[in-house]
Amino acid sequence: MQQLTIQNLKALSKINGQALFIDTPLPSTPLKTQQWEQTFCTLFDLTATNQEWGADRHQVTLSNGSFSCMLFIEWLCEAIWLEPIGSNENAQDLYDYLFDET
Repeated sequence: MQQLTIQNLKALSKINGQALFIDTPLPSTPLKTQQWEQTFCTLFDLTATNQEWGADRHQVTLSNGSFSCMLFIEWLCEAIWLEPIGSNENAQDLYDYLFDET
């Protein structure tokens, strides 16, 4: 699996509708999924809460206190994406929050 850096994630990210997709290989195990999530949170100073596991998916709420989004990792559709939470936020706001400072 490719090392996660802000620069790599920015290069692999694209907005599609109300979501920000990250075009990277999916973690292969639950442990690797947790490590991916922890690294992502560390890179962007986010806290993970409300983790939910399904047969072919993982989702978690990520927040920094003033900005929140949902991280989705789904093996069936082979995708990783984020969706902003909040009525005044959209995918562009999410992209700007994550990558404007880099």
